[in-house]
Amino acid sequence: MNSCYYYAFDDSRPARAINTCSLASDEYPLIVNCAGNVVTSFSLTTDNAQGREDFYLIYMLGGTMDVFLEDGIHKVVSGNVILFPPHYHYRYIYKGGEELSYLWVHFTGSYASRFLEECGLEVLAGIYNTSCDNKITGGFQKMFDIFESGSRLWRQELACALEALILKVAAAVDVSTRERGFEKSVRYIHSSYHKDIQIPELAKMENLSYSGYIKLFKRRMGMPPSAYLIKLRMNAACDLLRNTDMSIKQVGVSVGYSDAHFFSRLFKKHTGVSPQSYRNAE
Repeated sequence: MNSCYYYAFDDSRPARAINTCSLASDEYPLIVNCAGNVVTSFSLTTDNAQGREDFYLIYMLGGTMDVFLEDGIHKVVSGNVILFPPHYHYRYIYKGGEELSYLWVHFTGSYASRFLEECGLEVLAGIYNTSCDNKITGGFQKMFDIFESGSRLWRQELACALEALILKVAAAVDVSTRERGFEKSVRYIHSSYHKDIQIPELAKMENLSYSGYIKLFKRRMGMPPSAYLIKLRMNAACDLLRNTDMSIKQVGVSVGYSDAHFFSRLFKKHTGVSPQSYRNAE
């Protein structure tokens, strides 16, 4: 497959048809702005500090690139899918050597974000592993065929082809990368809840950015990590108040709060009663 580029030019907006395909729109549920295939043996660096207005999806066919995300540099190879959300500073480098080949598509639409989430592809910059699924390659080729067909329904057909492509990507993504369980950080929270736990440390354990960790944790666990930690501490405090003769201050220290007054206020906020009242009621 040779390099190719396709653009969804819109005659109603001629000024945009030539100088850019980086468009955000909610006019339709899914909109393909442009797509193509890159094949090269020349080194290249792509660095867009402002990012694009639309989503950017890459499917690696061959070669190796270094992709820069918030949590560091990642080496992507054949079978990897890279997803950049709108306005994300995307940067990747190919140093030459083994021929680089990847398929790409830029898309937008009122349903784009929700559809990605429903398919298990987080609306964050990320890299997913697949097993070099030919169905994904065929999904891109279907879009290319539509661009070349000149069909009067090209926009609608591209939307259908994009939806099918995203479904193929989601189906091919390894479970380990699609269903993140946060085992490392959650295990640490449960074993060290009495310590001074910092969210950036938890994010680092899972190789995620601070904002990405909070968003994914909330989706998986039903609440932000800070709320999860407090809930765990309050449950532990209830258990100590009910089953030990430790003082209120000692209970507070045992669950991570050295200030007894702060602990009492926080306990009442989350349980509706003071620590002493809770103990007396038991």
